[in-house]
Amino acid sequence: MKKTRDGRRRFSREFKIAAVRRVLNGEELGAVARELNIAFRLLWDWKKRVVERGEEHLHGIGRPSGSPTTTHPDKQAQRIAELERLVGHQQLEIRFLDKALRRVEELRQQKNGDGGAASSKR
Repeated sequence: MKKTRDGRRRFSREFKIAAVRRVLNGEELGAVARELNIAFRLLWDWKKRVVERGEEHLHGIGRPSGSPTTTHPDKQAQRIAELERLVGHQQLEIRFLDKALRRVEELRQQKNGDGGAASSKR
């Protein structure tokens, strides 16, 4: 276990797996949590993750593998390119909507040349 700068405890992957295995082998979750001096909810979350996804999804101290700072450079480049495409698409949509809004405002002003509220036809 290590402590972060803000005082929170960080647990190694081995510690988490050992705690979860005890629970899966029949020990009461609350008793294991108390003995290890960890929150019941934290141990419950670890157990749930192992049951649903496997031990390989319990990460140790630091960032989980596959996080942006630890991924392979090719995957990072692909992710960056994907995000840049998304931003470009969003910029196009914003420009389109901005032009559409301006056009609607122009049409409103043309219908109502005196500056007052436009009335509907009867």
